[in-house]
Amino acid sequence: MSEGGLRLVILSDTHGRLPPEVVRACEGADHVIHAGDMGSDDILAELSASASAAPVVAVAGNVDPGDRAPLRARIDAGGWGILVQHIVWDRGGPSAEVRDRVLREGANLVVFGHTHEPLCRRLGRVVYLNPGSCGPKRFSKPRTYAEVLLEGERASFTIFDLEGGPPIFEGRFNISG
Repeated sequence: MSEGGLRLVILSDTHGRLPPEVVRACEGADHVIHAGDMGSDDILAELSASASAAPVVAVAGNVDPGDRAPLRARIDAGGWGILVQHIVWDRGGPSAEVRDRVLREGANLVVFGHTHEPLCRRLGRVVYLNPGSCGPKRFSKPRTYAEVLLEGERASFTIFDLEGGPPIFEGRFNISG
């Protein structure tokens, strides 16, 4: 456990390329989460090696073969129920299927990818986090990844810009309201 809570490193859409900055960030993490579109079997091996003893949870994205990882995962960390699924966002918000799954599974944090656009938004008692893409640059979208510090009912969220700029997002949310 990191001092003061659990530290999660969250990434998505690597598309076969894992930046050294993200590898370094995984060192000492309590959990590493990949929200799909790994693009290569080597990505999971690299993450596992850099995260040492930390569990690595990954889901398959739309460019991954179905046997690379499950389509979704549910984990508990630091009192938070975390749902991980590659495609979640539909027309500006979570799809009906995802909203139903969140209720059924009691998730307070939904981690997703696919859009390559970093996002951290609380809707009701659920935080939706898309770390963006840390793989090859696409269009004018930044290359990013996220870190989350879980401290009981509170969590701090940071989305880092891999191109050296200030964080794209910094914020804190409570799961109790």
